[in-house]
Amino acid sequence: MPTIRTLTVVVAAIVIASAFTACSRVGYANHVQESRISCDDVSTSVIQRARADDTSSAIDEEIQYLTDNCPDAYDVTIDYISSRSAGPQFAFDTCDEWAEHIRSEAVQLLRQDGLCSDSAPADSGSSASGAGGLSWDTAGDYAGTNQRVCGPLMTTRADNDDIFLNIGRDYPDPARFTIVLWDVGGVESLPAGTTLCATGPISLYNGVAQIELYDVGLVEVWE
Repeated sequence: MPTIRTLTVVVAAIVIASAFTACSRVGYANHVQESRISCDDVSTSVIQRARADDTSSAIDEEIQYLTDNCPDAYDVTIDYISSRSAGPQFAFDTCDEWAEHIRSEAVQLLRQDGLCSDSAPADSGSSASGAGGLSWDTAGDYAGTNQRVCGPLMTTRADNDDIFLNIGRDYPDPARFTIVLWDVGGVESLPAGTTLCATGPISLYNGVAQIELYDVGLVEVWE
């Protein structure tokens, strides 16, 4: 049965190293011409405040403006805020589960925050030797979402203190998946074929799917 641990840092002489501007007012709409306010702007402001954990009175005034003037934007915004702050007993793991309970626009916001992930294909972990997760060769299809991706290590390459773990295919093959470790100095040597997993937002760089991390300990090593 495979065992799991985290990738370790090499011990050596390496040092490991749109906001919306609210107007001053008594009533939100009293001192700003309504023609200059859009529901999307106010909703965006509330969402940004929620993401910044802003508890000032301004967010209450903006929500009240949405209540009075923007029913659709209000529903999306409240769906997002309430879902974002839901306790573990009320939260769902996948975006599909959230979509059964809240507006699709709110689900997209949760996806952007990495608070839900899209369901992976049932056989996606088949190439990861029992490690589970999304298979490295399908990661590009999930760009923009937060996922756990697994696959066999091909090579480890370094550029100063940055490390690039090429999964499934070697550099410069564009079909490879890369775990990018920024400013970590170095990592332990691992044999080719070792199954690695990493969790985070998937992005595309020159068409290559990747997950960027700043902590070596977030990389799972399956042996």
